[in-house]
Amino acid sequence: MRWKLITLTCLLAATLSSSAIRTSHAATFDRSIQSSPSSLKDTYRNIIENHLNKNFSIMRTVRILINNYPEHASYIVNAAFDIRESRVKAIVVSAMQAEPAVTYTVVDIAIARYPDLSMSIVEAAIQTEPAYIDDIITIALQRQPDKAEIIIRKAVASHPDFTESVLRTAAKETPTSILSSLTESIKALPETATSLISVMKDFFVSSDQESINYQISKEDWRILTLEAKQSGVSRKELEWLVKEGYVETETLAKIFNDELQK
Repeated sequence: MRWKLITLTCLLAATLSSSAIRTSHAATFDRSIQSSPSSLKDTYRNIIENHLNKNFSIMRTVRILINNYPEHASYIVNAAFDIRESRVKAIVVSAMQAEPAVTYTVVDIAIARYPDLSMSIVEAAIQTEPAYIDDIITIALQRQPDKAEIIIRKAVASHPDFTESVLRTAAKETPTSILSSLTESIKALPETATSLISVMKDFFVSSDQESINYQISKEDWRILTLEAKQSGVSRKELEWLVKEGYVETETLAKIFNDELQK
């Protein structure tokens, strides 16, 4: 146990100032933890508790630790969650701000431990690091495929510029939910309907999508077309659906004559 006390004291001294982290004391910590990986979480829990007792915030503490030990992100955030379960989003954001490369690991742990908070975790993560939206959406859909429509809608709503990237991720992870998710997005965000249809056109008519079985019925396409029309998308902007065989000519005509209802 002596090494724990020594390394803990050294790291606490080093982390009192973020500019002093990489000291010979921190190097001692590096060497010590390598010899006992099973105790990492307990060690980080002790470190975090000591920092909080010294009036450090949980966010600053997590940032300092992950900034210097990103390879231990899973141990650090798990320990932080144990101590401050009321600050889940803050811990996720702090970890990602310290080292964006740990995004997948941190979001995965957070959703696994707190599935009821998955939507707020996803939203916070996307807002913090939109460049990692593929990783965030991937792990969210893998963890909670039953919430695909909500996850995709929130991703599109928060960063419409990443819509095509979101679609590709959704097509890979939950292909059977992709169209219903887009329909719900159009319904919830009518002002973005035209741009969403444009992105969909680029996505569905690309040659590399031919081998993917989306299991989308004609009725699904009809409902999406009707929703798009009601959100202000013009007939001309939807004619590609007929050309690609997703919607019948008669169906499109009825929709724009208001003769076909849900």
